[in-house]
Amino acid sequence: MTIDAQIPVVCFPHAGAGALYYGKWRYAFRDGVDFRVVQYPFRERRLSTPMPASVGALAGEIFAEFADVFRGTYAIWGHSMGSVIGYEVAKLCQQRLDNPPLVFFGSGSSAPCESRFTRVKDLDTPEGFDDVLRRYGGVGEEVLRDTGFVKYLAPVIEADLRLMGGYEDTAREKLRCPVVLMQGREDTVTSDSWAHYTDGPFEVFEYDGGHFFHDAHRASMAALMESRIQRRWQQRQASSDASGSPAGLGHERG
Repeated sequence: MTIDAQIPVVCFPHAGAGALYYGKWRYAFRDGVDFRVVQYPFRERRLSTPMPASVGALAGEIFAEFADVFRGTYAIWGHSMGSVIGYEVAKLCQQRLDNPPLVFFGSGSSAPCESRFTRVKDLDTPEGFDDVLRRYGGVGEEVLRDTGFVKYLAPVIEADLRLMGGYEDTAREKLRCPVVLMQGREDTVTSDSWAHYTDGPFEVFEYDGGHFFHDAHRASMAALMESRIQRRWQQRQASSDASGSPAGLGHERG
């Protein structure tokens, strides 16, 4: 049994990143996936759009922008900060549309209850900010020497991290879908608490590398996501066939 329609995978970038960073990922997926990247404010084509005051407000804006996608069959994938924002959007889909993701994918991220950025004060000093750029922005020495690029990138990362500095999740609302996590073996984040965020299957896969391991494992991660989407869709289809009710699908190829 194969999927005969494109299922959107909505990608939520990490702090400091945008649609351009994840542009190559669309070529890692096969025809059954319609890969879409969320464009956060304050970068690229939304350079003049200010960052909302809270993660919840940003999630609400994204939910409204992708509402048509979220009414159908879709999956969510977020890396680092993107996993938390993706989770908040998934909650809105569940609460307002009664339609959680087919599968929720997270990578390079602790669970929402452990994802608050605690080094906001370090952003106020040049030394602290340089250290934060290396640790959370994936910025190496060569990039830091490019003053023009840093002049553009630094405010973006700062806005994202200040946003995460005000985030706190205490409800631990469970998603009614499988949660699949991907993490780097040398990363410092821990995935254990994510198990509290789903009523469905929970899986963790490790890859060589640190926080930005996904750059080196594009093909294998895309294949994993495709396999879990396929599995979940087949389960939903079998359940639909047994009950006699139609199963929702993604967007038809056109």
